Amino acid sequence: MTKSVIKTFNETEAAIEMTFAKNAAKVYAPFFKAVKDREIAFEMFKGEKGATEAKLQYDIEHGWRNSNKDYLVKGGLSAISQAKFFADYSVKELQDLTGATLGTAYKNVSIAKNASKPKRGKVSNAKPAGQSKFADKNMASDIKEMAKQIVKTLGAKDAEKLACEIANLVIDAGMDETKAA
Repeated sequence: MTKSVIKTFNETEAAIEMTFAKNAAKVYAPFFKAVKDREIAFEMFKGEKGATEAKLQYDIEHGWRNSNKDYLVKGGLSAISQAKFFADYSVKELQDLTGATLGTAYKNVSIAKNASKPKRGKVSNAKPAGQSKFADKNMASDIKEMAKQIVKTLGAKDAEKLACEIANLVIDAGMDETKAA
């Protein structure tokens, strides 16, 4: 019994995962073309006086939004943004994607893209062995820069009040006045 349940589950999940690909030619490719046409029209309005109103009128006329400025596309502006991402994909490329919806297909492509090109190395909260936070040679200059920014933001009088409050907190924490200054 369990084997047949698992088999049905796996088949259903696989079928759902391919919903986007199965509808690529009939549903998504035309939608992406319409989004691209919208972007081309919006480019023509750039720099024109009243461009925002012209874009709204275009959207209303072409069914993107209603007169209340509400998006009529399921998913709203985020769906349009995701469609822009796929606008230059061929139907074949779209059929190779996995996902049940535009959103999941977009997420899957984004994850795959970011996995192959990480923006930064692995992040760790661990401190380097044998170093305290005060061992950093740049710490003094960083604090000086922070202090300059505080003075610039608060003004000299309020920055002085802040310095006194910080000194009081340090004293309350158990350091004497000479170490606090």
